[in-house]
Amino acid sequence: MADADNCPSTLRRRSLTNPALSADLKNPDLHMRADLHDVYDALRHGAPVRWNPELEGPGFWAVLGYDEAAEVIKRPALFSADFRRGGMRMFDVQAVSACPRPHLLSLDPPDHTAFRRDLRTLFEPPAVEAELPRIRARAVALIDTVAPCGAADFVSQIALPYTVGLLTDLLDVPEIDGPLLAEWANIMMGDDDPEFQVTPQDRLRKFEAFDRYFLTLLDRDAACGADGILARLRAVTFEGEPVDTETVLVNAAAFLVAASETTRHALSRMVTALTDFPEQRQKLLADRSLIPSAVKEVVRWASPLKHVRRTATADTELAGVRIAAGDKVVVWYDAANHDPRIWPDADRFRVERFAARGCPAHLGFGAGVHHCLGWRFAEAQIAVLLSESLDRLPDIRVVEGAARLRSNFVSGFKRLPVAFTPA
Repeated sequence: MADADNCPSTLRRRSLTNPALSADLKNPDLHMRADLHDVYDALRHGAPVRWNPELEGPGFWAVLGYDEAAEVIKRPALFSADFRRGGMRMFDVQAVSACPRPHLLSLDPPDHTAFRRDLRTLFEPPAVEAELPRIRARAVALIDTVAPCGAADFVSQIALPYTVGLLTDLLDVPEIDGPLLAEWANIMMGDDDPEFQVTPQDRLRKFEAFDRYFLTLLDRDAACGADGILARLRAVTFEGEPVDTETVLVNAAAFLVAASETTRHALSRMVTALTDFPEQRQKLLADRSLIPSAVKEVVRWASPLKHVRRTATADTELAGVRIAAGDKVVVWYDAANHDPRIWPDADRFRVERFAARGCPAHLGFGAGVHHCLGWRFAEAQIAVLLSESLDRLPDIRVVEGAARLRSNFVSGFKRLPVAFTPA
């Protein structure tokens, strides 16, 4: 993977602000604002699909409405995620990689179907059930460690080791390797955050270390005949041929991020929601049967993956807007998941929302062929930590000192101080 990230082009990952726009959705600083959803509402009211120029780039169509977002995501033949058309990030993968490789999120059917089929059984209900005891044990241990203190940093002491711990289980590596995996994930997702930005040379060195680490795991699994995620990735075929090692490493990186980053940010947003809406916490304390619905509401509310990019494969029309073949189309999940046309009270966190018959599904895990492969693991982790927190830290609440991740791609916190009655 290090060979693909040639040094000068890594700078192209970072988003440059367009000072001519009052609401440039590419600008990471806009996504730091407390009134972001008011901005979304104002833009959506004017048009659920609107043009956003780029300071460096061709510009893109921003999709802010729920129905419009679902239409784009569910029509891969017309709106492509394929790496050969630019991929699924706002920047073109060709601009940042010397030799782009396919991965699960940057392929369309039938290639995507074949990739997904080879990995699917690792994420189906029996696999999640088998991991539940370790997930719960880890949640209990982390909470018990901080419980006597009355205060903690929720990210570094609970959410991050909790989600990265599952990753070490799935990779069958020592838990002591968790911080190293977390560092790589932060670098991958922290393109626009000064705390995680590194020089192109530093980035290259860190990913060379990533390559060495995962190549060792690949050799280990091959020697012992393991059938885990890395062995499945090595067995994947693309266009009828076995994938090369570089492709395996690119997919390992995508798995690293998907299995750790998004869920831990959803958990942080869960705690902020229970702080801001204390009456919803009381509902959960009184009725634990609401937890499955609450988990779905956490994902809707948090929308940890803020956007995905698609490329139009033909001239088309969306919400009355004419889109040309080759245009970039960026779906903003966090805007779509707060669309008041779908949920009139979308700006409120309601733990019973998804218990109602006929409630529309959120888009926090995507939709259609690209619906998140690991969604069951994510829901299980959120449900377990929520349940254990209600039992052991029933009054956990956010206090001053939170630090958000500066990103237009991921919604979350780097630090989240919390307080609670010492147990």
